[in-house]
Amino acid sequence: MVQQTQTPQPIVIKVKTHGLIIRALYFCFIGWWFGLFWALLSWVMYATVVFAPLGVVMLNKVPGAISLKARERNMRVITDESGYTAKLENAEQFPLWVRVIYYPFGLAFSLAAIFLGWFLCVALITLPLGILVFNRVPAIASLHRR
Repeated sequence: MVQQTQTPQPIVIKVKTHGLIIRALYFCFIGWWFGLFWALLSWVMYATVVFAPLGVVMLNKVPGAISLKARERNMRVITDESGYTAKLENAEQFPLWVRVIYYPFGLAFSLAAIFLGWFLCVALITLPLGILVFNRVPAIASLHRR
């Protein structure tokens, strides 16, 4: 008797992102000023105790506010007997006590990173470096790993 094995269907994940031209136009007309406003507002909210959770969410969206950058996520596809399973992976985070001690330093460093990133972006020739700095603002502020 021949046993037929069913081959699992491949997982297709479609990620919709904005094209380079749309992102460039957005940055030129909106992102350069709105991104700074968003980053500073999120920083102020993060600096308060009451609005800190909302500030963290907003800080994580700073790259999108500057240049419509889509959020990156790590996904692991695991093969098992029933087919494939897709799981979002979360990076191992620093212990809470380390993040609490780092909090005042993170506030100062992240504010400096916001202004450095903005100045690098506005200079246009250093725009890629500015985007890299803005992408790191959430990690600088709270030691959050993606």
